Amino acid sequence: MLSVKKSAVPSANMSKFLGKAALAVALATGLSSAALAQNMVVRSTGPSASSYPAGTKLANNARITLKNLDSVTVLSKSGTRVLRGPGTFSLNRTTRANATTTARLERFITNRGSSRARTGAVRSAGVEVATAAPKNPNLWFLDVTKGGKFCVANPDTLVLWRPDYTGSATASIVEPTGGNVTEVEWRKGNPLKKWPTAEAPLSSGAKYQVIGSNVPQAVEVNFVLLGKTPENLDEAAVALIENDCQSQLDLLVDTLGGGSDPEQG
Repeated sequence: MLSVKKSAVPSANMSKFLGKAALAVALATGLSSAALAQNMVVRSTGPSASSYPAGTKLANNARITLKNLDSVTVLSKSGTRVLRGPGTFSLNRTTRANATTTARLERFITNRGSSRARTGAVRSAGVEVATAAPKNPNLWFLDVTKGGKFCVANPDTLVLWRPDYTGSATASIVEPTGGNVTEVEWRKGNPLKKWPTAEAPLSSGAKYQVIGSNVPQAVEVNFVLLGKTPENLDEAAVALIENDCQSQLDLLVDTLGGGSDPEQG
């Protein structure tokens, strides 16, 4: 068994370490996901960013004091709040997510991919052709237009998602080191395609370029395998922050935000 001494945890990582420990204790005591969710910082910029780094957990009665040019985004079960300084903000809101919102969020963070990514399975995936700009409907679907680190809950169910599915399209998946190329195709109206695991195996640290026929430029994706699907918002946010899966964290924050206006001090 691996043991960790207190002195082995650098002070710069102490808040992240304590956040993980608190979550582990809560899970061990059998608390529900609703009870777990307090408030978690998911974005922080400005002079006070070092005081509220991403991943910091805050109690419901916490107060945040921000300076001019500060901006802190806080995630809770009911959504996100964007706080902008200068000013002092209280987090003791009692807003609760309604049943519809809760069900939508559960679908969003649940990894149910490959069985729904067959050709023509658009409606069963919860995606319908719309005139508005399409939005990635699942935290674990890989957007073919975005590169960087991407967290994978289960490599056997990884799905490629394309925002423009008005026509048919193809994409080339290129392994940069060996140059192996795997082609995938989408039929008109279908945004989903299962990742070709057999031809392009996944592992932590594996890198692939994705070149789409209707995508402006190629993107390189660096995969991080999580080993399990996070079961609630807390677990999902912690996993994305710790592994620097920024595009997914942005998607999570934007999906929960609902377009709410920032709160000014």
